[in-house]
Amino acid sequence: MHKLLIPLALAAALLGASPAWAHGEIPVAGVVAAVTATTLEINMKDGKTVTLQMDANTRVEMAGKKLRLTDIKVGQSVKALGFGDSLSDLVALDVTITVPGQGG
Repeated sequence: MHKLLIPLALAAALLGASPAWAHGEIPVAGVVAAVTATTLEINMKDGKTVTLQMDANTRVEMAGKKLRLTDIKVGQSVKALGFGDSLSDLVALDVTITVPGQGG
C-alpha cells in the first residue's frame, strides 16, 4: 500500500506546482495611444501601456452602435475587455469607445 502512496503523493505535488494555464477576461481602460489593423495600444491611468491584439472577432461599439476596427482613433477614451493570461498577452474581445459626458 505504501508503494502506491508515494507515487501518488509525488504526482499530486508536481501537479500543484505546475503553472496555471487558465486564460481569463481582463478589463482595460484608458486613452488610445496607437491603433493598427491588428493592434490597439492603450495608455491606462496608472501609467502602464497595454497592447491588445485585434482580429475579425473583436467587437467595437460607441453609444450602443456597432462600429468597425477602423473607427478607433488615437486620443479616444476606451474600455476594452481582453482575453489572455496577463496585460502583456491580450486579445481584444470588446472595445467600447466612451462618449464624453456620459460617465465613460
